[in-house]
Amino acid sequence: MTSISLKLLSKSFNNKIFAVSDVNLEINDKEFLVILGPSGSGKSSLLRLIAGLEEPTSGDVFFNSKNMKEVPPRNRDVSMVFQNFALFPNMTVFDNIAFPLVASENNKLDVNNEVKRISSLLKIEDLLERKPSELSGGEQQRVALGRAIIKQPKVFLMDEPLSNLDAALRAELRTEIKKLRDKLQVTTVYVTHDQTEAMTMADRIAIIKDGKVIQVGTPEEIYNNPTHSWIGSFIGSPPMNLIKVQADSNLLNIGSQKIDFNNSLSGSIVMGLRPENITVAKQGGKLHGTILFFEYLGDSKIITVNIEDELIKIKVFDTADLSIGDKIFIDFNVGDIRLFNANGNSMK
Repeated sequence: MTSISLKLLSKSFNNKIFAVSDVNLEINDKEFLVILGPSGSGKSSLLRLIAGLEEPTSGDVFFNSKNMKEVPPRNRDVSMVFQNFALFPNMTVFDNIAFPLVASENNKLDVNNEVKRISSLLKIEDLLERKPSELSGGEQQRVALGRAIIKQPKVFLMDEPLSNLDAALRAELRTEIKKLRDKLQVTTVYVTHDQTEAMTMADRIAIIKDGKVIQVGTPEEIYNNPTHSWIGSFIGSPPMNLIKVQADSNLLNIGSQKIDFNNSLSGSIVMGLRPENITVAKQGGKLHGTILFFEYLGDSKIITVNIEDELIKIKVFDTADLSIGDKIFIDFNVGDIRLFNANGNSMK
């Protein structure tokens, strides 16, 4: 039963470069929280601060109500799974999984039975006598997971554990990790740059950019109501269209074209609209433009349309009667519009 609280947590180097900056974050007991951000955003540094592998420049980490400031990593009762598997090459799978129990001075569990139980859970019972060099990438990652699970920790910390695997295997192990978490009911903090992993696995997502957590919410909240235009452009495939408009009372103007929109705004703002929330027609609709090109995705296509020198992407499933160069109308529900100010902050 472990919740985690981060209070104004920061990590800087030479007091100039901040890897993590004033992060406040509450992670609930038994929650699967994903920290999502691009390379260099500070997500792995944040995980290492929770684990105690990095010492914060300022701020605090609490497990339940206990401050971890003076608690070394080995006493925090966490298990960490790394991107590069970090298996002992000279040990068998059995010995790799058993290592945390063998190395523990306080272990009272039957090592043999526990290894068998964990290997069965991960479907690697027939690999116990092999060395890591004899395993595939997916098998190595399962061994790394087994070594983390066998400790029966209060917290799992996972640092991009699937990024070295191919796409098909990542999809398979995403499901396996989520199943494991649901079975084990352990608080889990999972770091990734992959939005698909975040959206499919998380109870909640914490978006981090430039060392700052800029939004925390469920996958649905993050996707449908981004608090910053950058989040809209980062989440989604294709990402949210961000269109420069001029607001004037009850109108949003894109060049000479106007959208009726009930607001009291004025001046230059940005309109956000998801590609899948736009429909295409030969006539009628709120805006019109010219088709520039198509992107084929198998079950759908992405159309890029030029509207008053703004390029807008639209996800469609039937393009039988559409061609490059066609003049088309597009329509959408104004309720799907998200507005952002000049600084990128949400206005709605």
